[in-house]
Amino acid sequence: MSAPAPAAQDYVQVRIGLLQVGIASLHVRQALPLPAGVLPMPGATGALAGVFSHLGQVIPLIDLRGWLNMPADAPCAYVLLLAAEGRLAGLAVDAICSVRKIHPDHIEQVCHDDEPDRFFRHVARHAGGDELLNLLEPQRLMLRAQAWSRTAGMQTGLDARPRDAQAGGSVPLALFELAGRVLALPATLVAEVLPCPPLDTAFGWNGQLAGVARWRGRQVYVLNGAVLDGAVPAPSAPPPLLAVLERDGLCLGLRVDKTLAVRDTDSSLILHGSDGPCAHALVAATITAASGPPQLVLDDAALLALCPQASQATGDQAPAHDERSGDAYIICDAGEELALPMSAIVTILPLPADMQAPASDGMAAPGGSCTWQGRTLPLFALGPQGAPTARIVVIEHAARHVGLLVRNLITLVPAYAATKSRFRQFGGPPLTMITLDSAERASSYRLLEAAEVAAAGHAP
Repeated sequence: MSAPAPAAQDYVQVRIGLLQVGIASLHVRQALPLPAGVLPMPGATGALAGVFSHLGQVIPLIDLRGWLNMPADAPCAYVLLLAAEGRLAGLAVDAICSVRKIHPDHIEQVCHDDEPDRFFRHVARHAGGDELLNLLEPQRLMLRAQAWSRTAGMQTGLDARPRDAQAGGSVPLALFELAGRVLALPATLVAEVLPCPPLDTAFGWNGQLAGVARWRGRQVYVLNGAVLDGAVPAPSAPPPLLAVLERDGLCLGLRVDKTLAVRDTDSSLILHGSDGPCAHALVAATITAASGPPQLVLDDAALLALCPQASQATGDQAPAHDERSGDAYIICDAGEELALPMSAIVTILPLPADMQAPASDGMAAPGGSCTWQGRTLPLFALGPQGAPTARIVVIEHAARHVGLLVRNLITLVPAYAATKSRFRQFGGPPLTMITLDSAERASSYRLLEAAEVAAAGHAP
């Protein structure tokens, strides 16, 4: 039996000056904005720029520009917290560019001596092309700079939650910035902050979840942060960082613009429930800041309630995989793009002259009807009232027929050409997504649930 072929690995691509550098993601613990309190080391030489405090531990900061003959007239904007062989160090970088999958066949060692200053010994050809990337070996860099701290002292915060804050004392909170707002979370809930990887599956921007990403070999469902504002506009660009939240085997990703701090917060400053100035199902409390808008303390239980079973790992078991669908589907635009099982579709009709349109409030709305095969066919719509429609999809459910008003038919999905995944939307029933097979795995559609059809089918 032959050995399995090696798989592609994730590398974080960063920029230091004009140099593009790749670092294996397993060595990247966190991505941080440059800390304000970097302390220069008196008498320091070489690449050791100073030290800073992070989560209660002193971290040395390595700035490679001096060794690379690059100007260092301004501080780098970001720090990557690197971990290797029980050691921690911060690496100053100008930009965090992307996360790339690089196959071992596309990595070549070009420097073969074993001198300690050789922390760049390999190059990678992205996707086998001509574009080259220097690969950094963090453990060799730390040894060459003689700068590191031990991971054994790394603190991840105390086991406290905002809901416990009423007992008095202080609560350790991690603070993030997203779209100009400051979000606070229990420090123990934050497993890792890393450059945001691309979504394996995207759900679009009109729901609670934005899609699915991979983290440490697991599926992580990523929250659509725009829902915190009520409206859900499509952003011009996704936030650059991903905060992975983990507790009791459940994971949820939160994309953020910046990591701000981890600090103990006096519980007397935390306003819970209706006492706070922001009412939202995902906000447990608020903290009134000395200046600027209030900080939003997110409800950790409500966040984790969004996690589907696919994001839960038990022991050494592999994460749950999506189910290959044996059904065929029609994808249609019904105010949102939906997947309708072919087995439930009786026929597709043009709009009849006697149609009485239903009034819709954005949910499945009964009330409209038309004549079909000599009988009254109840109609329902999912889009806003007055939205243009062009066709009626007649659906059979529980021996009853209903018509769904749609704008357009998008595509046909053959059997076994898509996967099905389920997740629980906060405040609602579980939802099922249909994901088409593609190189990006980015074409996903919500499956019309039987409950919606049943509600329309029982209209008077």
